[in-house]
Amino acid sequence: MPFSYSILLLQHQRRKLLKKGAEADIFLTDWYGKRAIAKVRTVKAYRHKSLDLDIRRRRTIREAQMLSGVKPIGIMCPHVYFVDPISCEIIMEFLAAKNAKEIINSEISSQIGTYAGLLHSRNIIHGDLTTSNFLLEDKLYLLDFGLSFHSDRLEDKAVDIRLIKETFSSVHYPQFETLFSGFLQGYSTIQGKKMVKKLLTKVSSIERRARYALH
Repeated sequence: MPFSYSILLLQHQRRKLLKKGAEADIFLTDWYGKRAIAKVRTVKAYRHKSLDLDIRRRRTIREAQMLSGVKPIGIMCPHVYFVDPISCEIIMEFLAAKNAKEIINSEISSQIGTYAGLLHSRNIIHGDLTTSNFLLEDKLYLLDFGLSFHSDRLEDKAVDIRLIKETFSSVHYPQFETLFSGFLQGYSTIQGKKMVKKLLTKVSSIERRARYALH
C-alpha cells in the first residue's frame, strides 16, 4: 500500500478523540478518503523510557498480527490498514456498529461464547473479554487484542472465562444467568461440555483464591 508521512500528518490533523483508555487512545480519522479508527498506545511515564517504548511497540505489532490472524478461524475483526511501530499506532477499519454492551441478549452472548471457544481452540487468550469489546453490525466483531497472547494453560483460558462472567454479573446483573448460560452454550459448541466443566472448576478455584487474597 502506498504511504507517505505527509499523508499521515494530514490524518493527525483531522483526528477526533473518541476514547482515552488505560492502554491506548482511540481516534476517529481519515484513511485515503475512508473513515477509520486510529489506536495509539500512550507513553507511560512510570516506566523507563526505553522499556516503555519496547513494550508499546511489541504490543502494537502483536495486536495487529492477532487482528489479522484470527480471521481464518472464523472470527470477525476490523481490517488493519496500517501499522506504525515507531509511533505505536494501528489504523483500522471503522465499523458503524452497535456495541454489544448496549444490546446484549442470550443470542449475542452465545456468539461471544463461540468466539471465545474458537480463540481457545488455537490457544489464543484474549485478555480483555468483556461485552464492551464486541460490536454487532450484520455480524459480530471482536475488538482490542492489546492484551492477547498465546497459551495452552487451562488457567489462562479460565481467566478469560472468569472475566466475561464478572462482566455479566456486574454490568448486566439482571440478565446474568441467561447471559452466562448462553455464553457457555456457545463455548461448548466449539470446545465440548467436558472442557466447559474443567474450565468452570478452574474458574471457581481462581475465584476462591481471589476472595482469600482480599481477606
